[in-house]
Amino acid sequence: MNRVKLYRKKYNLTQLDLSEIIGVTKDYISQIERGRIPGMETANKLAKLFDTTIDELFFEDIKNSKFYNDK
Repeated sequence: MNRVKLYRKKYNLTQLDLSEIIGVTKDYISQIERGRIPGMETANKLAKLFDTTIDELFFEDIKNSKFYNDK
């Protein structure tokens, strides 16, 4: 699962606030928080807003998984 909801709450933003900041719908934010992977432009906006990386937001759990092979 991604960390968008955790970061949004850390920054004290509602889904509506976040959607207005990055220029998408509130429903799209909800979908992202439930596991949808956004397009690159939206992912970049989220990472920049939250001062983190796309990997941290969406893929860190995968990288830490015993099934991930970094070779």
